[in-house]
Amino acid sequence: MPIKENSQDHLRSEAEKMMELLNLLTLFTRKTLLEWLPAVTEAFGISEERFMVLYELELQPNISLKDLARNLMVSSSSLSIMINSLVEQEMVERVTDPKDRRRVLLKLSRQGEEILSKANEHLIRSFQDYLCRLSEESRRDLEKTGDAMTAVIKQVMKESMKG
Repeated sequence: MPIKENSQDHLRSEAEKMMELLNLLTLFTRKTLLEWLPAVTEAFGISEERFMVLYELELQPNISLKDLARNLMVSSSSLSIMINSLVEQEMVERVTDPKDRRRVLLKLSRQGEEILSKANEHLIRSFQDYLCRLSEESRRDLEKTGDAMTAVIKQVMKESMKG
């Protein structure tokens, strides 16, 4: 008897494949960042911890200190000290939440954006070096599946933000 497209077994199999993919991408991201991050941070005279704060603010601008601390898996009190320093160095800005004027949000300053832009260029060159070791067919497959995965993940994230 053929498996129905929306059967629980089929959905479970898809969910297991998605979990495997996410785990693999997480591991790949961690390994590449651990390998490449020291050169990036040294080039810009910034600690790896500070770079990760800037990187997270690029991914999620206008975020509260509490939410940023949760995303980075650090305490709000220790992150607060680093944020104060990044604000003094004009890499991060505090802005008032337009929805609740009592609430303060964090975002990259122009200088923080410039540092991340240059750092991203460094990381892109590192990925280019990695990709040149792959066959043309593998690069095409990676591009094709990457585009498809990006579209699906964006759709899932958009759907999960509703309600």
